[in-house]
Amino acid sequence: MAVNEIVADINAILSKYGIRYVLQPQDITVTDKTVIDMATPSPLSNAITDHLWPSVRTATVHHYTSREAAESILSTRSFRLTNIEKRFNDGEIVTFCKTHGLRGYLEMDQNGQPEYRTWLMPQLFYASFTETKLPPNDEEYFWRNFAASDGVRLTINITANNADFRKIVYEPKPKVPISLLNELILTLRNTHSREFVLKGISRLCAFYLCGQSYGHEKEYRALFKIWPGIGPQPVGKGSSSYLKIPLNQMAAPGYKFHITEVHTNTRPNMPSDYTFSQRAC
Repeated sequence: MAVNEIVADINAILSKYGIRYVLQPQDITVTDKTVIDMATPSPLSNAITDHLWPSVRTATVHHYTSREAAESILSTRSFRLTNIEKRFNDGEIVTFCKTHGLRGYLEMDQNGQPEYRTWLMPQLFYASFTETKLPPNDEEYFWRNFAASDGVRLTINITANNADFRKIVYEPKPKVPISLLNELILTLRNTHSREFVLKGISRLCAFYLCGQSYGHEKEYRALFKIWPGIGPQPVGKGSSSYLKIPLNQMAAPGYKFHITEVHTNTRPNMPSDYTFSQRAC
């Protein structure tokens, strides 16, 4: 039976890449054209995602930003998740789609825009962070590019109930896909004439960037996908829209941000209860 053959081939690939989960026939739905596990809890998709993009539950990270943005965060005691469309020209999402053959998202809509700009970007809100222990050259890169002149580095303790606090996966070489995903896709396509659909792919696209351009950034990303009319909603419209996250509490999008240090050349305008440390010039 086709299903048993498909299950055997998938399990062989999972085992090859060190994934201990063993797929059962009842865990997937096989149609004439697809292999999917869209029903909850989606054990196959979860096993693959947890292997490639493990969720981060707690981390201490740095966030480099302008003085103006830092003073706003500190005075309002709120952090913003930015709409990902602001990085439309930076290869966000499109790199993953092109490399992994997600042709549907790359098709143009009636307005001449790629489908991913219409269907994915308006729903995705994120903030970027980096590791706290960086080589001097990398640290200087962040100061220069994200906190130039009189910018600020915030040290933040993040606790996440949201599974989409993850590290970015960087494309090692242009057009070289993630081996595990590529082998699954090609095996099911070439051997079984079916397309594999990974649940949550529209969110995972936001955790993949060109390694040559961004690999040295060692980025963490907090992501939230909105659903129109359900749950937290953005302020504003389009690429300038954002989600407000109050500090020091577990907010509705599933994140708690606690700022432990403000590091810059001269003390910003901020409440006195924040810890300030001066950057050596």
